[in-house]
Amino acid sequence: MLSVGSRFGMLLIAAALLFVAIKMNKSQNKKMKHTSIISAFLAGLFFLGTIVGNWIAGAQWLAGVGVAGLIVCACVIIVDWLADKKPDKPALYASFALPLFIIMGAASLPAVGGQIADSGREVGNQMQQMGK
Repeated sequence: MLSVGSRFGMLLIAAALLFVAIKMNKSQNKKMKHTSIISAFLAGLFFLGTIVGNWIAGAQWLAGVGVAGLIVCACVIIVDWLADKKPDKPALYASFALPLFIIMGAASLPAVGGQIADSGREVGNQMQQMGK
């Protein structure tokens, strides 16, 4: 387990990397913009090691938020970076949040899948009752 000082240091590193990513994203150089997305992702990874990151990743009540965030971040990055070829601020912030949503969302996918299956069964039951 990391000490509080180590976690605070990781928070400072995450903030520094995110600051650098934001500055690089403002550049007109296309390679700098692509590098800014990778830097923001690394900042998000460092953020996971902080006290806040551990608390959020361990919060089971955020299961739906994690899956929804994972879907939104992945779509924003795919559309804004890969399809558009211009990684703007939405892709930058989505790549920063992506590691957190991967942890929250991937851990919650089975629970959300079970909820979807339960909802489907309930709709099927209601449809059968209507047909009688």
